Amino acid sequence: MGTIFAADTKYYNLVSIFVQEDIYGDIDNEIEQYAKNIQNTLENTKTIIIPTDSEEHPFNIASVNEKLYFE
Repeated sequence: MGTIFAADTKYYNLVSIFVQEDIYGDIDNEIEQYAKNIQNTLENTKTIIIPTDSEEHPFNIASVNEKLYFE
């Protein structure tokens, strides 16, 4: 009988970039390049861009970050 090993799971650091959705369409290329630069500079890092309403309550933004952290 063969030996079974747990999968080698790789973990990443996560950088979330919140951008006002009403201006995101005008600067999406720059934001996406910025996200790529972060990933290329910081080892084992993934970026996520989150367009957000300009009136979004800071608690909701913090809740999104918390959810991302625990997933």
